[in-house]
Amino acid sequence: MVRIPAVSMTSVLVVFILSCGESQEEAAPGEGWQVDIQWLADSFPELHYDPFMYEPEDSLQSRLDRLEQSLDSLSDMETVMELTRVLASMRCSHTGIAFWEYGDWIAYPISVMWLDDGLFVTAIDAEYSELIGSRLIEYGDRPAVEAAAAMTEMFPATNEVAPKTRAESFMMMAHPMEALGFGDADSTVSFTFLEATGDTVITHLEVADQSDADMESFHYSESVTLPLWLGSDDFYWHRYLSERRILYCAYSSCTLMNDYHISDYVDDLRELTDSEPVDAVVVDLRRNSGGNSLVAAPLINWLQELSEQGDIRLYLIIGRWTYSSGILNALEIRAIPEVTVYGENTGGAPNHLGEVMTTQLPWSGLSVGYPTKYFQRVEGEGSTMRPEVYVPMNSGMLFDGENSILDAIYEDLENS
Repeated sequence: MVRIPAVSMTSVLVVFILSCGESQEEAAPGEGWQVDIQWLADSFPELHYDPFMYEPEDSLQSRLDRLEQSLDSLSDMETVMELTRVLASMRCSHTGIAFWEYGDWIAYPISVMWLDDGLFVTAIDAEYSELIGSRLIEYGDRPAVEAAAAMTEMFPATNEVAPKTRAESFMMMAHPMEALGFGDADSTVSFTFLEATGDTVITHLEVADQSDADMESFHYSESVTLPLWLGSDDFYWHRYLSERRILYCAYSSCTLMNDYHISDYVDDLRELTDSEPVDAVVVDLRRNSGGNSLVAAPLINWLQELSEQGDIRLYLIIGRWTYSSGILNALEIRAIPEVTVYGENTGGAPNHLGEVMTTQLPWSGLSVGYPTKYFQRVEGEGSTMRPEVYVPMNSGMLFDGENSILDAIYEDLENS
């Protein structure tokens, strides 16, 4: 299966699933939530590296006060989501409540991706496989983008990209979305799709246990033509585009492959540039969500050699799934002279809070994550890494085999 970190719920859980801690305190529900709120006000800031790095301390307290005053009008699930929203509003990465722990893990059998031209279906119950690649326009009786936007408020971040990729993976969870005002976990919900033909299709779906869902992914749909950047499941691989004289190098994970060392990979790249006419080397990190940043050392050293030789143009592609060590490697490659960066703003931030620890809210037992260290890699806020040439991802680049970034790079080569 082709890995796209932002598509599946499990990828987001890598960032957000939190471990168990202390036991729950006994209290009536109303009083219990007050216990949790008071703990967030008093004890949580003592654990966190700096909860007020981006928002003032009185902002947290005022939000908690308003929540406490509204407890009588909220269900338990609504309270969970409001607590989550409060912490997310502080904008500190890796700071949050694991709201998905509350209630049953049931969801509508759809996965979507938030692209430049809308929310598009990347997987769906096999019975409706013809809807893969269609645009989701309504969630119940409300616009689907409103549902996605509501879920973005549950995830803290210093940029706009990261909450959108996380919202994709959680906006089909029934109980949290119902608490946000979308859908009904106890009955069918209508979803409205716009197909490429211009036809509108409405389906009524029930929630399903995710372990039992029979989903079909766009990776295996006969109606989809996958683009080059989704052409392999390997951590690092390459394609020589002979007609364009471009060597495309995908580096999709900072992880060593068992049967193909990164040094062997670089040796193959070096041999190819020595034996074939190559005008440009393109390194694609748009799917790289991290790992061990040191793995890329042979690749980066080789790119530096090419830069010093000056015979081959160098390009870097970044995007919404470039995180963590992927960001560190992208910064290293960008620092090489004459490298031009294409793609989208990264979901990961060069400067970020990390080294996450976990605990539990004392009454509800919900897991809470908090960072204990700050990493500064660049001067200034460093909330995202931006390309020099911005090429947003649209539906054609996912379902119709379009390689728009490579097209833009080739045009640059032609005009230079």
